[in-house]
Amino acid sequence: MALDMKLRDEFIELSHEDTGIEFVALQPVAIVDHVCSVDDSTLKNIIGQDDVGGSRRVGRQEIQRILAEVSEYTTKAGGSAANTIKGLASGFGVRCQLVGARGADEQGAIFASSLKRSSVDVKKLRVGRGITGRCVILSSSGQRTMRTCLDDAERLSTSDISREDFEGAKWVFLSGYILYRQDLLQSAVQLARQTGAKVALDLASFEVVREFRADVEALIKSKQIECCFCNEDEAAELIGGVAAGGSAEKGLALLAEHCAIAAVTLGERGCLAQRRGEAPFAEPAAKDVRVADATGAGDQFAAGFLYGIMRGYSMPKCARLGCLAGGAVVQVVGAEMTPEAWRWLFARLHGELAANVVRDSASAVQKEMLEAYALIERLGRGVVYYGSARLKSSSAHWGRAQALGRDVAKLLGCTTWSGGGPGMMEAATLGAMDAGLPVGGIRISREAGTTVRTASYLPIDCAVFCRFLSSRKVALVDAGVRATEKDRSAYIFLPGGLGTLDELAEIMTLMQLGKLGSRHSVPLILCNYDGFYDGLIKFFKSCDTNGTLAAPELKDIILADSNEEVLAILSGFYGLSSDLSKPGHALRRASSLLNTLR
Repeated sequence: MALDMKLRDEFIELSHEDTGIEFVALQPVAIVDHVCSVDDSTLKNIIGQDDVGGSRRVGRQEIQRILAEVSEYTTKAGGSAANTIKGLASGFGVRCQLVGARGADEQGAIFASSLKRSSVDVKKLRVGRGITGRCVILSSSGQRTMRTCLDDAERLSTSDISREDFEGAKWVFLSGYILYRQDLLQSAVQLARQTGAKVALDLASFEVVREFRADVEALIKSKQIECCFCNEDEAAELIGGVAAGGSAEKGLALLAEHCAIAAVTLGERGCLAQRRGEAPFAEPAAKDVRVADATGAGDQFAAGFLYGIMRGYSMPKCARLGCLAGGAVVQVVGAEMTPEAWRWLFARLHGELAANVVRDSASAVQKEMLEAYALIERLGRGVVYYGSARLKSSSAHWGRAQALGRDVAKLLGCTTWSGGGPGMMEAATLGAMDAGLPVGGIRISREAGTTVRTASYLPIDCAVFCRFLSSRKVALVDAGVRATEKDRSAYIFLPGGLGTLDELAEIMTLMQLGKLGSRHSVPLILCNYDGFYDGLIKFFKSCDTNGTLAAPELKDIILADSNEEVLAILSGFYGLSSDLSKPGHALRRASSLLNTLR
């Protein structure tokens, strides 16, 4: 029983890790979207020849009339803040919470349920006596026509929010539509800033900018907004409109002068983005996009862009991710991404391997994978070390592994990756740290041969934890992938046990099947210290003899008896000259070694 209690306590500790809210969005009026796909003639019959496109306020009876005529529709939580936060939570795995108000009616329950299904925390969604707002979105030929009813809708006022609503969040998302609620926007900004959160603002619509231009300008120039989004119409209106010489470029310049980060979406032309103090740049729209419905494109752009910012991506990568997210959502009807839309996005962002993991895994695995990919993106790919977690500093292999980690890092100048655990992983990583080069770790809670999680020797923010071994294994493989010919990486196997053999067999199988995901070949080196891997080579020979493996399939497996031989292999592979390695070592591929064994 004592052992069971110990395991239970460890599980509880793990399940409570990192449960704090990262991102809070404020939406004072809850609204549900009724999304309808109709043909052009039906659309004109329902709303009239001259009313196609755009958005207009209507009463409840008009909403009911339209829905009765289209007969088929889907209902989801809507509104800019809800759409953005659902994308961040469901697709990117960010821990999100919505602060807002809904009615105690059926539509309000649907609004809350829709957010919950997208993994958004709704504990701070107030339930009042009013009704929940509704919006009919008629999608036809890629164009949307919106009819919104907010009659008697439950709303938050300035007195309804407090600092506690934003406490602990790293980011707070606000929409320009909040300006219709008197001083609510300015109050929310001040409360968020008091908690230390960064504020992201979406200018919402050119009508909002036109009506509240003085308020928008004052807020932007207050330098309280970290990141500001708008489309090209809103950017032009910010300068006074097209007639007054307003443009996307001028609007971006004004935003970037006062906000740390600014982005202007250009529809099918992509976006403009700029970090304060840096030059503006243009990011083209995603390719191979078949537009079904433009609803939610700007909201998903914001979700993708903000996810990149939160995970330390470069500005061009953030802009690309925003364009990909916007391009993914316009291929479906409505503002909510489908699993296929997410797969389309991640295939273009991280490659097919990531796309398959995101598509096929549970949300917890998906979250771990995305955190790992974000860390790899920030630190850069490089040499991945595998080896036993059991070997101590007293082992004969420890000093060799530490020296190898140092010298390989100096030779290739890239990031050193490992599982972040003790033993050989620690030795190689400490060596790379001695060389003053970046290191990263994809950790699990408990390594083989240990009973508790070991303390981390890695620098702060240079590791992620995975509860699932599959997430860790895929991430470590990806850390060694070469996307371009200039990339320098390798998989180096130090002495290890079952886990090391498991990871070696997986990488060998990926190479055998052409599924590694690397555009360019990656060296795989077995550190055969004191003949450690001789028995494995004999096993491969037995497989070849029995026909379960063909010797040529092992041509990418290279053996090295010493550190000098490893450095010579890498120098030759990447065409480097270095004092760290001695020339003249002939490559000993596993495929050729089999021919020397009886």
